[in-house]
Amino acid sequence: MGGLIERVLIPALVIFVLLGGLAGTLLGIALVTHSAATLRFMARMNRWVSSQAALRPLEARHEMAPPSPRLRNWLGVCLMAGGALTVVLVLARLHVERTRYMPGVDLRGWLVSGVTLQTLKWCLVVGGAFASVVGALMRFYPQRMAAFEARMDRWYSSPRLLAAEETMHMPLEPHVEANPRMAGGLIAVASLLVAVGMLVLIFAKLRWL
Repeated sequence: MGGLIERVLIPALVIFVLLGGLAGTLLGIALVTHSAATLRFMARMNRWVSSQAALRPLEARHEMAPPSPRLRNWLGVCLMAGGALTVVLVLARLHVERTRYMPGVDLRGWLVSGVTLQTLKWCLVVGGAFASVVGALMRFYPQRMAAFEARMDRWYSSPRLLAAEETMHMPLEPHVEANPRMAGGLIAVASLLVAVGMLVLIFAKLRWL
């Protein structure tokens, strides 16, 4: 994992920041030398993509007809049997030794072999037990199952959660439009410093190779 971060992720991040610095430098120079044309280009490039419009197909609610009593009984029996079989097999076959972490032991191996497998084991046990309970409700207590379903069925609408993010904020645009040359100079200098810093990192890395 360390080799992947050092050889792939960090060089990709450095190159990405370098390209961003060069692009910012060009934008700043364009604001200084051709302010009107650059501002028109920035206005054309500003596009507002609404999350509500993008998520509207996912907001369609689909209702399923309830199963017939006979099918519900068979589903309940299958859930009871499958859940009970899962619990028995996991408890009987999946033995994970739970050991305390000791200094000098590979932490990643300990997490995978101990904590992760223990968590997976008990998630399967709890899930199988829950499936058995749901199957029993479907088979023997359909009215309670219907009440449980009515209580658990909740509709969460993403537009309500994203309503606050649907307002477009552009606090820097008026300042740039009011003083394009000054803003362009600041953007060019700051971006050039970032690009130079990334070039220094790249050349230092090449010298060490």
